[in-house]
Amino acid sequence: MGNAKTAGRRRAVLALLPVLLGTAACGSGTEEAPGEAVYGVPLAQQFHAATAATREAGTSRFLATLTYATSGAKTVERASGTQDYAARTSSATHELHIPADFPEKDAGYIGEAARVAVATAGDDVYVRRDDSSWLRYSPAAFTVLGDGAEELSVHAAGEVAPWSGTLADLVPRSVPREEPRREKDGSRVYEVTALPENAAGLLPSSVKVGPGDSWGDEQVPMTVRLDAEGRLSEVTADLRPLLDILHEDGILKEVTGLRASYTLSEFGEPVDNGVPAEGVEDAEKTVASLDALDPGRCADHNTGVASRMVVRTVDCSAPHDILVVAQVVLDETIPGKKTDKDPDWFAKKKCDTAFAEAPDSLLRESRLPGKTLAYAGSAVQGLQVAQGQTSTTVTGTYTCFVVDEDLTER
Repeated sequence: MGNAKTAGRRRAVLALLPVLLGTAACGSGTEEAPGEAVYGVPLAQQFHAATAATREAGTSRFLATLTYATSGAKTVERASGTQDYAARTSSATHELHIPADFPEKDAGYIGEAARVAVATAGDDVYVRRDDSSWLRYSPAAFTVLGDGAEELSVHAAGEVAPWSGTLADLVPRSVPREEPRREKDGSRVYEVTALPENAAGLLPSSVKVGPGDSWGDEQVPMTVRLDAEGRLSEVTADLRPLLDILHEDGILKEVTGLRASYTLSEFGEPVDNGVPAEGVEDAEKTVASLDALDPGRCADHNTGVASRMVVRTVDCSAPHDILVVAQVVLDETIPGKKTDKDPDWFAKKKCDTAFAEAPDSLLRESRLPGKTLAYAGSAVQGLQVAQGQTSTTVTGTYTCFVVDEDLTER
């Protein structure tokens, strides 16, 4: 009965509005109430309407954060900047701060502390570190680099916003089931959930579940705030369900809290998101995967990408971080259902042999102060059964190289 009476009163008020507004405006016509294009549609459609209303604002300033908390420390990944919805451009500063007391192993999954300038223009992403030139990553470059550049490719302009890879992407993919709470300023607050596999897109590319695994069935709690005009204002999410799955794989084991946030402000204000035009290098020509470089090639890590497997090729006469010595392939078979040696043990053995056989012209650099020998790559273990005998296989590829001592991961 309560709903029926409410609906009746609503119809009565709406019936009077054209007369009242027409009289007040002296025949100038009616105007839609602020937010009516969003709050006037069925509940299940309001997030899609809010996404459209946000784009129609033209521009906005955004702040996206991802916060990792342990029992005694906190690390925050932060992206802040402006975006132009019609031009599909954005300009942002991406920062990662890792305090000294944050667990070293967990920090390795998150990435290295850095402050990077990033711009997006449609499908292209531009990145610059320190005083280096801009690097343009096109879809072709992302295809060549694969997962190594995923953390940049996710920010290319998408259907929701010019800066993607945030909680804004999850809003139109979630459906509100309960009426929102209305605040005094006219904004609405919705309590919803997101699919865990969708929320996992917020995490760094180095933080993934194992092959064949899933993110489970537990939904990710999310709070969405729309302003009085129905535009997306703030989103927060508790990513603990993802953290529980990661712990099962031994990832971020000391991290006890994982939260994401996204806020928008300054709608319609002028922005300057001009595409970098001078001193721009094409990443497709200068950036490569470390495991694709021939022995004797040199490279540095000034790529704007956190992955150490993505490098910028340079002439060996110029300053560089890395000198490649060899590319090795693991193809080991060990009797029994398991081995007490991990893949890195086999990789080190292979690289030790490669270093011993390398010409002196390559290894001379390793004797310089601050230089050391290192290796990087990946491998998988599996089981093989043949003629009733079970054995463990270890297969993969590794790069053996000389590197600045403070950059080695092993």
